[in-house]
Amino acid sequence: MPDARTISLKETIELLDGAFAGVSKGMCQGEYALWLGSGISRERVIDLNGVLAKLLDFLRVRATAATDCAYRAAFETIIDMAKPSEDDRKGIDLAKPVKEWPCAKVLLARLWNQYSKVLAVEIPTENSDYLLWTGLDFPNTFAGQDPDAEHLAIGILALEGAVTKLATANWDGLLEAAMTELGYPDNFYRVTVTGDDLRGPTAAATLFKFHGCALRAIETEATYRPLLVARSAQITGWMSSDKFKIVRDQLEAVIQTSRTMMIGLSAQDENIKHLFGSVNTHRGWKWTDEPTPIVFSADELGDDQKNLLTVAYGDDYEPNRDEICKRARLQAFAKPLLLALLLQVLTSKFYVLADDANAPGLDAAARAAITDGITHLRDRVAVADNGDRAAFVRLIAAALARARHQLQNGTSGAGVQQYFPVHDRPAHLMQGNIALAATGQREAAVALGLIGLEHKETTWTPALDDPADPRSGALRLASASSAARVFFVANDDNITSLLEAGAFDEDDDDVVVICSRKVGERQQRSPRASLRDGTLGPRYVSFGSMLSGATSIDGLRDDFRNEASI
Repeated sequence: MPDARTISLKETIELLDGAFAGVSKGMCQGEYALWLGSGISRERVIDLNGVLAKLLDFLRVRATAATDCAYRAAFETIIDMAKPSEDDRKGIDLAKPVKEWPCAKVLLARLWNQYSKVLAVEIPTENSDYLLWTGLDFPNTFAGQDPDAEHLAIGILALEGAVTKLATANWDGLLEAAMTELGYPDNFYRVTVTGDDLRGPTAAATLFKFHGCALRAIETEATYRPLLVARSAQITGWMSSDKFKIVRDQLEAVIQTSRTMMIGLSAQDENIKHLFGSVNTHRGWKWTDEPTPIVFSADELGDDQKNLLTVAYGDDYEPNRDEICKRARLQAFAKPLLLALLLQVLTSKFYVLADDANAPGLDAAARAAITDGITHLRDRVAVADNGDRAAFVRLIAAALARARHQLQNGTSGAGVQQYFPVHDRPAHLMQGNIALAATGQREAAVALGLIGLEHKETTWTPALDDPADPRSGALRLASASSAARVFFVANDDNITSLLEAGAFDEDDDDVVVICSRKVGERQQRSPRASLRDGTLGPRYVSFGSMLSGATSIDGLRDDFRNEASI
C-alpha cells in the first residue's frame, strides 16, 4: 500500500473495506467522534509552520541593534528554542523573510512541537497574548476563509447524521464556513468554547472548539479573545480552570461514550492527553473493543499519539503495544480519508434503501446483486478522483443535492442547490423507517444498483452533467448508440412539477424519467404536435410497479433496459 501522503481515494476505500471495515461500519452507524487538528486546514488557513514564520517575520522587521530591543530579544529567544547549529545561524538573515533562509525548514520543524512555548514569549509592556493577536494579525489571518475538501466532507457527514460530536483545537471558522456553503445556517453546529455555549436551543451537532473560536473572538473580542488558548501556561491552566469545567466534563463524556477518530491532530497538547487519561481512570475503552476505540489518521504514529494511547489504555498498553498501534494507525491523511468515509456513509444508506424496497419476488441473491451494483458505482466515483479534492467533494454534494430535490420535491432550480441529505440519521436507523416509503428513495437506490450492474457489463456508461444546470438530471447514461439525461422522481406529480420547472420538455427525446410509483399517461394530458410527428419524447419508467412485479434479477434488468431504451 502507498503511504498516507500518496494513497488514492480508491485505495483508501479498500482499506475501509478491508482491515478497517469495522471502523467504516462504526462511522456509518455514528459511533465515532471526530477530533480535528491543524492538518485539516493546512491548505486554507495559515498552517503552524506558516504561523511560526509569520511571527518570526513580525519580530524580525521590528528588531533593532539596540541592546534593550524587546523585539530582538523575543526573536532570539524563539530562535534559541530551535537549537540552531553554527551553519544554521549563518543562514539567518534579518534582511530577508524567514522562508528565504536556507535553514528555515529545519528551524520551523524544530519549533513545531513548541508552538505554545513560542507564543508564550512576552514583549514587555504588551498584553500576554500580544504575539498571538498582534504579531499574527489574528483578525485578518483567521477571518473569512474558504473551506477545503476536509471541511465540506465533515459538513456532509454531519448533515447525514454520521457525525454529531466534533472536537477541535483549531481556532479557524472553516467548518462553519463549509456548513454555510452547503446551504445551512451557521447554527447547525453548536459551537462550544465554554459551558455557557451549551445552553440554549438544541443543534444537530456539537462542535467543541476547546482552544477557542476565531470568529467569536473577532466578533465579540471582549468575551472570546481571552478564551483563545495558545500559550503553554494557558494549556496547563485549561485543565483546572473553572471557566472550562463544563466543557472538560462534556469532552470526557464524549471520550467515554463515543469512539475517537483523530484527523490532522498530533495530540501534542497536554490537555488532550489529560482528558483521555482521566477517562481511563474511570474504566474507559479497552483496546480489544470492536471497532477500534481510538484511531489516528497518520502515516506513522508520533510520540504524542503513542503517549495518548498509553494514558488511554493504561497497563494494557505496554504488553500489547504493537497490536494497539497497528489497529490505531489508519494510513491515510485527511483528504482521502474523509472523502472515502463520505462515500462509505452514502453507500451504506443506499444499501439500506435498496434492501427495504418492495420487491417480494426477488431472492437474497438478487438483492445481493443490486448491492454489488451500488458498490460498483461507488468505486467508479472513487476512481474519478483527479486530485482536486475540493472540486470533487463539491461535485458530489451538488450532484446529490440536485438529484434529491428532483426526486422528492420535483424542483430543479438554477445554480447549486442546498445540500439535501439522503437521511439525517445514521444508516442503521433508516432500516424499516416507514417515513422513507413515500420518498421514492428506496426504488431509486435499486435503480442505481441496476445502473451499476449495466456499467459493470459495459452496457451503459454513467456520468454527470453540470449539477448547477437546472436541466441536468441526476446523471447521464450513454450506450454505444445513444445517451440520455436520467431523472429520478418519487411520483407522477413530481414529473409534472419538473416539466413546469423546465427541467425537461415533453419533446425531449434525450430524457429517461425513472418514477418510484406509476406514471400517468403524459401524452394524453399534454399532447404536442412534435409527438404526432414522430418525436419519441421522454421515456417514462414506472419503476415501482416493475420492481414489485419482478421475479428475478435477470428479468428485472431486461425490463429496465427495455423501458429506458438507451
